Amino acid sequence: MLALLQQFSDLLFPPKCIFCGCLLVTHSDLNICDICYNKIPFNEEDIIFAPGSGESTGCDGAICVCRYSGIIKDSLIRFKFYNKPGYYRTFANLLHSRIIKVTDSGKFDMVISVPLHKHKEFSRGYNQAYLISRALSREINLPECSFLLKRIRNTNAQSLLDRENRQENIRDAFKVTNYEKVKDKSILLIDDILTTGCTIDECSRMLKEAGVKSVTAAVVATGRKYY
Repeated sequence: MLALLQQFSDLLFPPKCIFCGCLLVTHSDLNICDICYNKIPFNEEDIIFAPGSGESTGCDGAICVCRYSGIIKDSLIRFKFYNKPGYYRTFANLLHSRIIKVTDSGKFDMVISVPLHKHKEFSRGYNQAYLISRALSREINLPECSFLLKRIRNTNAQSLLDRENRQENIRDAFKVTNYEKVKDKSILLIDDILTTGCTIDECSRMLKEAGVKSVTAAVVATGRKYY
């Protein structure tokens, strides 16, 4: 029944590649044509690496699908700033494929997205990290619990700051809303892009202070080098 509904939907709204916009002959969860798929700058090594630069951080590691360049960079900018929320399906499926390849998703208890401040989310219309997290949670059969982490300060855009100022800008910007629900849990923390890692680290620090056992980040792309 679901397959028939999908076929009917594809006839009314033909799927398009999120990168080049060409019509896809058949339905694909990725919504990427073969030509564009071969242009994706995937990370060359299937590894889990720490977002920090050697110092002790709250995050226990991060899973990154792609390098932040080329068609991935362009599409993430459109997704985040140019009202393309539908891209979340593609990014969630790319993340899902990488997660099940490099780790056991069964070791996590829940999925949480990096929160936006309510004013910024209202202005944008959606939280791009939450859209990915919600779809990914269904794929890996884990509860989506983003309500447990809240952004309590409307910080300046991290992209406009250097690393030192990013750390100061983001400090104490987040709050765990229910300590009992996160205590001793292993959390998969979702965001779209990892740059310096300051935001991921600060979310992880607050979760750890609330009693979380471990935090592993999962992001679509990173501009950082491997450490």
